[in-house]
Amino acid sequence: MKIAYVVPTPSLYTFVANEIIEVVKAGHTVVIVPLHSGEPARVRHKTFERLLRVETWPAALINLEVLLLAMAMLMKHPVRALLSLFGLHLSAGFNVWAHASLLMIAPKALATGWRLSGSNVDRIHAHFASHTATCAAIGGYLSGIPFSFTAHAYDIYHRSYRHRNDTLDWKLRHAAQIFTVSRYAASRLLARWPSIADRVHTVYVGIPLGLFEEAAVLPLDGRLRLLCVANFQEKKGLETLIQACAILRERCFPFRLKIRGEGPLRRKLADRISQLRLSAYVDLGRPVPQEEVARLMRECHIFVMPSQADRHGDMDGVPTVFMEAMATGRPVISCPISGIPELVRDGETGLLVPPENPTALAEAIIRLASDEALRGKLGRQARALVEEQHDQEFTTRRLVHLMSGLGF
Repeated sequence: MKIAYVVPTPSLYTFVANEIIEVVKAGHTVVIVPLHSGEPARVRHKTFERLLRVETWPAALINLEVLLLAMAMLMKHPVRALLSLFGLHLSAGFNVWAHASLLMIAPKALATGWRLSGSNVDRIHAHFASHTATCAAIGGYLSGIPFSFTAHAYDIYHRSYRHRNDTLDWKLRHAAQIFTVSRYAASRLLARWPSIADRVHTVYVGIPLGLFEEAAVLPLDGRLRLLCVANFQEKKGLETLIQACAILRERCFPFRLKIRGEGPLRRKLADRISQLRLSAYVDLGRPVPQEEVARLMRECHIFVMPSQADRHGDMDGVPTVFMEAMATGRPVISCPISGIPELVRDGETGLLVPPENPTALAEAIIRLASDEALRGKLGRQARALVEEQHDQEFTTRRLVHLMSGLGF
């Protein structure tokens, strides 16, 4: 099978790159279709070198070539092109931002439809249900190639007028299949659109278990080592984590927290660490490649990220980094929102505390730090669940089998 993957930019998310690597490894052909060029990747992952031979189509959102191909498609299939664009605009209702975004994407989507018409692609698939799925929907509709998409988190949860996915209805009605990264996400979609039940499938994100190998339980050698790897956004709950660290210090509990990542809240988090006089306890670092994440996981005692819903309703799906920690045999402390309890099972593979509650978070950290046997038990059970549910080879095989109509 040949699959065209529509992705936001050529700088792929690690979970998308890992999935594509496994698809190619299974003997299928992949074409990467970036929606736009975007910014260069901040971090180079060694595993991404395996994608060098994968065909990638031009990344420009709008240039002369895109406009010419879009015009050619309009002349070749004017009715179908206008029907798809009109349907999406109608779906967007009164959301001005959605209409503006659709106008920006339309030339690239039409050009993609033209390129697909001259290819031997069997399926066009988008990661994220927002702009990439819009491009895949138009391209697939015009070329006659079935399209599908994977819905993750912000693309279906965000409620702000500027970012909410108001064209989702049209895409759900026309997609050959809809994949979600959690049962929770599937239930949210089905609650609003019950008629799509036969086309919705939950396919968990996978990770390369060969990179994240199970490590022995670390004894507490004087100071607890905590780790958090995240995008610095409100939904990650990092301010709650920093407040919990202040409580740990007030209780004279010895610890060291490493935070690795990047995002819009970096300055605010750095200021908060300084205000609470936590500089000797909290190390706010930069993004690191997958290989370095694997090493940091082995060196920590506990992975902690108190995810929460932000002011716009956006929240995590099932964070890949939780899978990576659990594959390493490290228990995770988080919060029972979205699809997280499907992975971090309270008292079984980690601990769950109420969101935005630094006291409960601090107490959960102390509880795990004080009980090496519990850390070991949770870590072993966490590894077993990831092997069963999030092995990259297994999840990718399930995805491709469902696309092929073979079931799984």
